[in-house]
Amino acid sequence: MYFCHDSGKQFQTGLRINGVDSWRSYLADKRTVLDLSSQYKCSGRTIRRGLKLIADSFVPSRPTTAMVVIDTTYFSRLFGVMLFQNLSTGRTLYRTFERDRTNADYLDGLSQIDSSGMSIETVVCDGHMGLLQIIGPCPGQMCQFH
Repeated sequence: MYFCHDSGKQFQTGLRINGVDSWRSYLADKRTVLDLSSQYKCSGRTIRRGLKLIADSFVPSRPTTAMVVIDTTYFSRLFGVMLFQNLSTGRTLYRTFERDRTNADYLDGLSQIDSSGMSIETVVCDGHMGLLQIIGPCPGQMCQFH
């Protein structure tokens, strides 16, 4: 902070650290604290302090509805991972490890998502036999890849 004796005004020089822009650069652009400190010409500690303030004030919003995409990937004959993802956000809503997949496993995952307070708009799933007929009141579609 500088003070001008003639005009009586205070002013700063240099780049000002914008917390939101630095947070966006840190997360989306995958910039490091060292990169940001050289960009803003300040210490890494100052950048970390600013990022912590933004992170503490951030309250993530959970969507109330989801378009659920379901798929199972097998890594061996007896081990697979069944994922339920929200199509709009790409976040995993539910995950389970399976030996073999059954329609009951699919329904269990959908009921877990429904019991968490999120309503299911639609379901996109692979071509497991009879699954589209039993998923319930929400509309379903078979994945175009399958």
